[in-house]
Amino acid sequence: MNRLTCVVQIAAIAIVLSGSNAQAQSPKELKTKSGTPVVLVNFVNARPDCSSSPGPMAIPVVREKPANGTVQLLTIATEVPASGKCPARKIPTTALIYAPNKDFLGSDSVQIEVEVGNRTTSLRYRIIVQAAAERL
Repeated sequence: MNRLTCVVQIAAIAIVLSGSNAQAQSPKELKTKSGTPVVLVNFVNARPDCSSSPGPMAIPVVREKPANGTVQLLTIATEVPASGKCPARKIPTTALIYAPNKDFLGSDSVQIEVEVGNRTTSLRYRIIVQAAAERL
């Protein structure tokens, strides 16, 4: 995952989590190749003290499990751009990935809910799994 992808996901999470109570969201479409996992969302909570330790993060709940794959939780290092007095730095973040079942080709879906304070946000994904030789 490149830095631009992480920054875009960080911005998308900030926008999504700023709403009130459970919001309907049209599914975000993601594409991947057979046998290749894809990042659904990367939760970032950089501390204002510029440390490389992450802040607390709500635990996402999988409300709709995929029929043809699994959702997995990973800790990855994410580059956080410089802001305020803080320099650019890497911090551990929590990422949810979708891993298609072996030899699966087609469409799958996942719905995740995240609660922050009194706000619940629903994130929906439609994942298209293509043959490895097809161009994404």
